[in-house]
Amino acid sequence: MNKTINSNMKYYLAPMMGYTDCYLRNLAEKLYGDSIQTFSEMIVDKAIIHNEINIIQKHFLKNNKSAIQIAGSDPQEITQAINIINKIELIQHVNFNLGCPSSRVQENMLGLALTQNQDLVKKCLEKIMEFKGDISVKCRLGLGLEEDKNYIFSYLNLFSNLGIKEVFVHCRNGVLNLDTKKNRSIPKINYNLFLECKKNFPKLKLIPNGEIDNKETFDLLIENDVSDFMIGRQFAKDLTFLEKLSIYKIKDKQISIGKFFNEIKDFKFLNLNLIKKSLFTILTNMPNAKNIRNDISKLKDIDTLNEYFVDPSIWN
Repeated sequence: MNKTINSNMKYYLAPMMGYTDCYLRNLAEKLYGDSIQTFSEMIVDKAIIHNEINIIQKHFLKNNKSAIQIAGSDPQEITQAINIINKIELIQHVNFNLGCPSSRVQENMLGLALTQNQDLVKKCLEKIMEFKGDISVKCRLGLGLEEDKNYIFSYLNLFSNLGIKEVFVHCRNGVLNLDTKKNRSIPKINYNLFLECKKNFPKLKLIPNGEIDNKETFDLLIENDVSDFMIGRQFAKDLTFLEKLSIYKIKDKQISIGKFFNEIKDFKFLNLNLIKKSLFTILTNMPNAKNIRNDISKLKDIDTLNEYFVDPSIWN
């Protein structure tokens, strides 16, 4: 067995707009079981306040295990949103977004833009702390192109002082005048600074995110006592890539897919195209993948789609 495989390792499906819908999250949970925690797409507090029923029902299945990621910059509105979430039993974990650099998010002083004002961040987090379940934060290593230890150390101190113990750190800075795509390439990955944060804040559970998509990166982090990993785009491209790197063994894909269909088939807001999109993520580098994708694209209902994946021949 490859030495990288470790049953104590934990994986987190990063929140991504347009990707981590309830279908992809549920599929990931069926494949990885208790070894994965999933996160919803970012939901703005105003959406929860003004459209609670549709927002919650569209984003979460009845058997939900996902955390909800929310964004906000008005402490009063965050209080309103948290009061609503506190009454929803299927949500047991709230993650607060302090890292999204998109222009639309910036316009409303959310995500990364909010971190320009640490006093306001503190007030917002104090309201997040009113949630009755688990609480975490997702942030960046810095603001701007230059390495800035003071930025991340200051925020980690703030989180710690507020009693927030779990922090997901995108291991690159965020730059407000760059678009989302450029923010994934121009600011450089800085695992060394992340590891320095981990050393200096041993009481915090710091979980790295960003370009964790190859064995060399896993080995580097594992050698430095990291056993928790948040993964976004690579999971969205290839949900089974950990198995291909001999890092995790998925026990029985066919059974997992069957359980996936059983749980989504009665979903009120069933969307066949989004279901297909999630299933495409398990076909990367699979024998005959192109033909399977073409077959799936032609199927018109969930029952036929389910029957297609029950066929053992596609798994051979």
